[in-house]
Amino acid sequence: MIRNIARALCAASLVIAPIALSSPAQAATNCSVNGIPVTGSNVTGTPGSDFIQCSTVNAGDTVNGLGGNDFIQTGNVAGTVRGGSGSDYIQTNSVSPTGQVLGESESDFIRTGFNLGIVNGGTGLDVCRVAGGNPPVNCEA
Repeated sequence: MIRNIARALCAASLVIAPIALSSPAQAATNCSVNGIPVTGSNVTGTPGSDFIQCSTVNAGDTVNGLGGNDFIQTGNVAGTVRGGSGSDYIQTNSVSPTGQVLGESESDFIRTGFNLGIVNGGTGLDVCRVAGGNPPVNCEA
């Protein structure tokens, strides 16, 4: 009887261990692009000017404005926000250690709260305002 119980417990541990040890599922980034809800790990604007709003940008996820003069507004950034080409306005609440906010080409305005990651204006005449933490790079004003 005790052997049967021991075997059952061993078998159960082989089934349960992989489930218990697996990493939790990551939620997808939730945004709206020009008023249309978009959910996923890659949120992309259009070649023209866009209005992109995201509650957060999760680690490993990317928001890409593409071309045009984009307005991108997010909560915390743990992934990557790319302005793309055009004069973009990017506003975030904060940037996590894994987060990147990249203005990329042309003249951009980037405003963020506390920055533990990377804020990079890119090429062009960029204005960056960071409330605290790591200073921005490639920002002329």
